[in-house]
Amino acid sequence: MTTAAKPAPAGYTAVFGETGFNKYVGPVWQSPDKTEFLFDVRDIHLNGGQTLHGGMAMALADIVMGRSVNDALDGGRAMTISLNCDLIGPAKLGDRIRGTATITRRTRSIVFISGTLTVEDKPILTATGIWKIMGT
Repeated sequence: MTTAAKPAPAGYTAVFGETGFNKYVGPVWQSPDKTEFLFDVRDIHLNGGQTLHGGMAMALADIVMGRSVNDALDGGRAMTISLNCDLIGPAKLGDRIRGTATITRRTRSIVFISGTLTVEDKPILTATGIWKIMGT
């Protein structure tokens, strides 16, 4: 049995629908100002040690950073070409993870970005990535 998803926080919107791979990853919510993402750990996201699976944490980092890049492109699209993650702390069932990202450099065709996932202001993952702007 899977723990039911909690309702979206007030003013937050779902990043993507509940189909395909995304059905198992989410829901992931984005703040109205597009600077913060929230995610609640459910039992389907746990590893054998009963903490958030590292692959799930990395998928969440990719979502947070990718959406942040695409939001900055004003309707443009980009795809991940490199993602480096450091898993530095655990998250457990029921924890609410907060994700943030900062674009560190942008060229005509590439976006460089860093991101952090935290639980109660404690980092659980840091990441850096490179996104290719489509059509360039």
